[in-house]
Amino acid sequence: MAIVTKRLLQDAGQAWLKGFAHVAFLDRPVHGVLVIVAIAAVAPWSVAAAAFCATLAIVLGRVVFSQSEWEWKEGLGAYDCVLLGIAWGGAFGQGPHMAFLLSVAALGCLAMRGPIAARFNGLGLPSLALPGLVSIWLSIGVFAALGADFWLVPPGNPFGPSGPAIAIIVVALALFLKDVRAAAAAALTAALTAVVHVLVGGDPLSIRGAGLWAFTVVPAMFALSAVFLKGFRLGWKAGAMAALLSAAIWLLWLRLPLLEDVPPLMGPLFLGIWGALILTLGQDRRLCLDPGVQHAARVLAEARGTGTTLALTGAGISTASGIPDYTEGHWLSPGIPVSSYSYGAFLADAESRALYWDACARFRDVAVSAKPNGGHIALAGLEEAGYILATITQNVDGLHQTAGSQQVGELHGTIFSVRCLACDHIEEWPADAFWKYASPCCRLCGGLLKPAVIAFGESIRLATWHDAAEKAGQCGALLVVGSQLAVSSASALLAAARARGVPCVFVTLGPLAVPIFPGDTVINSAAESVLPAMARLLEA
Repeated sequence: MAIVTKRLLQDAGQAWLKGFAHVAFLDRPVHGVLVIVAIAAVAPWSVAAAAFCATLAIVLGRVVFSQSEWEWKEGLGAYDCVLLGIAWGGAFGQGPHMAFLLSVAALGCLAMRGPIAARFNGLGLPSLALPGLVSIWLSIGVFAALGADFWLVPPGNPFGPSGPAIAIIVVALALFLKDVRAAAAAALTAALTAVVHVLVGGDPLSIRGAGLWAFTVVPAMFALSAVFLKGFRLGWKAGAMAALLSAAIWLLWLRLPLLEDVPPLMGPLFLGIWGALILTLGQDRRLCLDPGVQHAARVLAEARGTGTTLALTGAGISTASGIPDYTEGHWLSPGIPVSSYSYGAFLADAESRALYWDACARFRDVAVSAKPNGGHIALAGLEEAGYILATITQNVDGLHQTAGSQQVGELHGTIFSVRCLACDHIEEWPADAFWKYASPCCRLCGGLLKPAVIAFGESIRLATWHDAAEKAGQCGALLVVGSQLAVSSASALLAAARARGVPCVFVTLGPLAVPIFPGDTVINSAAESVLPAMARLLEA
C-alpha cells in the first residue's frame, strides 16, 4: 500500500509540473520548474494562484472530471487551470477570500475541458487551452460587472525591473532544452517581429509589443515545429504560417471596436495555430496529428535512406473501393462447398471449373468498375516520392496499378487475364461466358485455361514469390496495410523482414493473425484515411 501511495504521489507531482510545462508547449517536469521560475520573476502571486489551480486539477481531475489516466499523468488536465491561475495572480494577492472565487473559476474551467476537447477532437484540432482562456475572459467580465480591477498587481516582485528579462531567458532555456532548432527559429521569428514592430512606430517592450512577439509569434512558431508536427518539414511551414496568422489576428484584434473590452491574451495565438493546421493539413488533420500516424510516417522517412519501405497490402485496402475480400467467399455460389472451388477440383472436374469461372467472373465484373481509393493513391504517391520500394499485394483487383504504382508484385495473380496451365500463355477472358458450355482451352497448345488468380490449394508462382522475398530481404521497413496476415505467404514475408530487424507498421481495422513485437506500430484505422495522412505529412 505504501508503495502504491508513493507511486501515486510521484505521478501527481510530475503531472503537476507538466501542467506548468504545457503552458509553453513543453512536456517535461524540468520544463515545468523553469516555467515556474520565469513566472515568479515577473509575478510571484501568479505562481501562487497557478499552483493553487494546478493542485485542484490534479486532485479532482480523475475522480470528479473523468480525465483518462494518460491525460492526468501528462498534466493535460491541469494546464488550463495553470493559465487561469497565472491570469488571476493580481486578484489572488488581494486576500484569502479570493481563493474561494478562484476555486469556483477553476472548477468551471475543469468542467468545460471535457466537452470542449471532445468537440475539437471531432474537428481534428487540438483544443489547446481554450477552457482556460474562456475562464479568464469570464473572470474579467465578472470583475468588470462588480466594478473591480481584475488586473491589479500586488507589490512584492523580488526582481524588480529585471524580472521580465529573467523570465525571457529562463523560458528561452526551456525551449532550447526541448528542441534547439525550433527554439532558434522561434527566437529569430520573435526578433524579426520586434524589429518590424519598431519600424512601424511600436514599442516592443510595451505590454502590446511583448504580447505580439513573445506571447503570440514565439509560441505559434514553436508549437507547430516542435510539438504538433515535430520532425516534419511541414511543421516549419505550418509554424511560419501560424506566426503570420496569429500576428495579423493580434494586430486586427486591437483595432476592432467590438473587441475593445476583450483582451486578446492567447486568442490570436490559438486562432493562428488552428488556421495553420487547417490550411496545411486539410481534411486529413485529425490523423495527421495522431501520434501513431506521425510515428509511422517517421519510420518511412528514416527507411528512405536504408532500402526504403516495402508495402504489403491485403483486402482491407480495397474495401473502400467496393471490393469485399475475395478469399472470404463473397463470390461463391450458395450451398456449394468451398472444396469445389479448389485448385484440385478445377483440374479434376468440369463442373468445378464452371463454378470457378463463374465466381471469378462475378469478381471481375465488380473489379472492372472499381476505382482506386485514397489508400491506393497515397501509396502510389509515396512510391513516386521515393518512400516505397515496391508494393506486394494479396489483391487481384489491379487497383494499385490503376492508381499509379509502378512496382507492384501480385502474390495471388490478377483477375483481368487468364493463363494456360500447360504452356503458361496469357490470354484475355473468353467472351460470352463460354465456360458455361465447355472448359476454355489455350489456342496455342490446347491446355486448360484458368483465371489468372491463385485458387485454394494452388501454389504462388515461383518467380512472383522470389521477387517478393528478395524485396522483403532488402527493405528498410515493412508497411502492412489491410491484411490480417492469416495467409502463409504474407506472414512469411513479414518473418523475412523481422529477421533483419526492420521496423514494421500495421494499418488494419481487424485483428492480426501474427504476434505484435516490441517496436511495432499498429494503427487501427481505415487505410483510405491513414495512408493519405502519412503522405501529407511526408509531402508525397
